[in-house]
Amino acid sequence: MAAGQWGATARLWLITAGGPVLLPGEISPLHQSGRQRCSALFFSGMMIQRLFRPFLSIMVPLLLLSLLLGLPGDPGRLWAPAHLALAPELGLVLGLLALWARRVGPPGFGVILFLSLLTLPFVLLRLADLGAQLAAWRPLQPLFDPVLLPALWGVLAGSVGPIPLALLLCLILLGLIGLISLAYRRMVRPLATVEGRWLAGVLALGLPLLSLCGLPGAQPFSQGSVAAIIDQRERVAEGRRMQQALAAALTQDPVADIPAAQRFALLRGRPLVLIWVESYGLSALTDPRHGPLVSNRLALLEQRLTAKGFHMLSGLVDSPVLGGRSWLAHGTLRAGIRQEQPAQQVLVLAAGHVGLVAALQQAGWHTQAIMPGLSGPWPEGTLWGFDRVLNAGALGYQGPRYGWSPMPDQALFAALDATRPFAAGPTYLELVLTSSHAPWTPLPPWRDGAEGLADGSTYGPPDRPDYGGMAGAYAQSIDYSLRAAGDWLARSLPDDALVLMLGDHPALGWIADPTAAGHHVPLHILSKDGALMQPARSWGLVDGMLPAADSPAIPMENLLGLIAGSYSGPKPGGV
Repeated sequence: MAAGQWGATARLWLITAGGPVLLPGEISPLHQSGRQRCSALFFSGMMIQRLFRPFLSIMVPLLLLSLLLGLPGDPGRLWAPAHLALAPELGLVLGLLALWARRVGPPGFGVILFLSLLTLPFVLLRLADLGAQLAAWRPLQPLFDPVLLPALWGVLAGSVGPIPLALLLCLILLGLIGLISLAYRRMVRPLATVEGRWLAGVLALGLPLLSLCGLPGAQPFSQGSVAAIIDQRERVAEGRRMQQALAAALTQDPVADIPAAQRFALLRGRPLVLIWVESYGLSALTDPRHGPLVSNRLALLEQRLTAKGFHMLSGLVDSPVLGGRSWLAHGTLRAGIRQEQPAQQVLVLAAGHVGLVAALQQAGWHTQAIMPGLSGPWPEGTLWGFDRVLNAGALGYQGPRYGWSPMPDQALFAALDATRPFAAGPTYLELVLTSSHAPWTPLPPWRDGAEGLADGSTYGPPDRPDYGGMAGAYAQSIDYSLRAAGDWLARSLPDDALVLMLGDHPALGWIADPTAAGHHVPLHILSKDGALMQPARSWGLVDGMLPAADSPAIPMENLLGLIAGSYSGPKPGGV
């Protein structure tokens, strides 16, 4: 650059800054003529205009990228001031791009694509964290959650189909890459000019300084990609601490401590039935959108079952999970060890715990699992101690699917009756209902007659899913599942059986508000034999089918100890 050009450029920068510094040979504004002052103001306005466009071209993409990199795990903080802050590491990227532009030229397609692919994993990590909070009301756990991807795929593919789901995921991924690339392309465009590079340099130095000059204790990298790495590192450490706590819990086995001859002695010769109602949480009763319908169904069940000679107790249980991963709740009750992550269940099964099912099997019960949601072999069933496992196909159902559920609960109970489940002597029967599984749409119709239920021939093509009405359909699905279970209990349960019916976990937080209910799920204990109900009266339960919303919740891992402790011991005469 020629000396004259440099002087003119420098003069313009100083005029823009508005400072009193003068170049050699310049006249002070105090001594300038009117024409000279007008000329200075004219050039100052031109410079501001020349800087304004590059400033916007850099700041708007910078803000967009900062919003993506700083997505909070808590949806309520999406518009919080911390989320709206600029990510300081983007200032470093901007500075490097300015140096590249000065020495090599404006960054091309290859550089932009490289930066986009480098940014994408951090954005996906933030989205996964936000998704985990929305779906499960908890942060992402990088040590455990990747193994949930096949199950998540199965749930979503079962609702919308595998090909549409794959196309949707590809579109989302390509859309993110396109959005990030567009932001970088817009951001580097001003770097072709001196003014743009100057602004980039100022921002590269200024963004970390702005973070440091905020409130006392401000941390410059509390948002963005650096914070994402720090967060996940802390959660990995938390996961390892969880594994250590599990190792300590594995040293205790509430069933193994009871002599084999005394285990479940008060239940000898009697059927024991465990019914899991999918997504049945206390929030289904406390959320005003769902409470009236579900409470009314429980009242109707209490009225009908009382007329049939049933005794009922109800209370609350604290589930280890929320919004999904039902099998962890099932495993928590069976083993008596809290399982919040799939890896914990693997360790529990490998440890060879006796657990509920295996203990009943050893004591002479025929153990059966009725699990229509299974789509293939379930080798874990043998490890838990089940003699027989039946899915929808094995039950002979050939009708349509409703939402995720392979068969309606009413059809499940009809097909179960056809297998004569209590004919083989003392039986432990564990049933997993699926009609109240997400996405709760479309719902199966209720059939008053039994004809065509077991094989599904009574059902026609299901309605189109209404994903916009999932919240309303949720309560209807719980109502349907409870109605189907109550109908079967009144119709088919042996008089000497003991039944435990409970939810596995509450529904997703945006479907049923868990603020007042947490992870609590209802528990119902039923039998026509009043003597069988007496041991459970010490558990803090109330009479009837409606649990007290403010009653203490039993940790789900403690249920095994309560069942084994309350129903074991020398068998008294006449029981």
